[in-house]
Formats: sequence, C-alpha cells, structure tokens
Amino acid sequence: RCAYASDTIRENLFRVSLSDIEIVRSDFGLFSPPNSGKPSFQASRRVPLQENQGYGWYVELKTTRPRIKWREELMVPSPPETWGIQGSTAQHSISDDRRTLTTEREVVPNRGLIYNVWSVAAGDPKGPHLVRVYVEGKLVRTFEFETE
Repeated sequence: RCAYASDTIRENLFRVSLSDIEIVRSDFGLFSPPNSGKPSFQASRRVPLQENQGYGWYVELKTTRPRIKWREELMVPSPPETWGIQGSTAQHSISDDRRTLTTEREVVPNRGLIYNVWSVAAGDPKGPHLVRVYVEGKLVRTFEFETE
C-alpha cells in the first residue's frame, strides 16, 4: 500500500482546466458494497475478486455548469462473462473483442463530484485493467488497477 501513497498525493494535486470546469482532484479505489448502508471509499490499485466488491473512480470538479457529460472507457485483460449493464440508464457500447466497455452519462454533480462504481461479479477477469475518464470530451484521468 505504501507504494501508492505518492500516487494518491499526486492525484489529489492533479488539476486540468476545461473552459469553465476545473478538475480539482480524482482517485480510484474500493467502494463499500451496494446496500451495505455505509458509503465509503478507500484509495487502492488492487481490487479483490470478491462478489459485490465495489470499485471505481471519482472526479471532483469546480464549475458553474448544472450538468456534466462524462465518458469512461474500461479495458479488461479478457472478456468477462457478462458486463452487467442491464437496466442501466447510461449509454453503453462494447468493443468487438468484448474487452472494452464505453459508458457515457450526463449528470448533475453531487457537491462537485462525478463518479462511477462497478461491482465485482462471478466471471470477472483477473489481471491488469485500465480506465480512461473524459469530462466534456477531454481526457482528464487514466487509472490502472489490478484485479486479484
């Protein structure tokens, strides 16, 4: 875990300016499981392959815009058994090789935060993953993590 301490500090200082949006900070890590009743976040670059373990990213913004468009590209080492996107209100597209899922949403920032959370499911692949996060069409953060 100590190896990630400097990454966390650098991420918290990471700033990108879009015309009227400032990216204040961002991070990737573990979220409490859905329906646990305890919302929590722990910065991490390792995601245990335990069913329902929540993981994902957040980006803190400073903006006067009432709505923000974001896009996420999640790349996995091999196709999962399922992407688990049924019933989602977001727009999704899956690459031909089934290794990349693109998700797009337009949201109202919650106290300046936008985020996306996934849950580990049976059949999720082990190994290196990559997430690219775009805000209003501009790449603002890339997260690399391992599932194990």
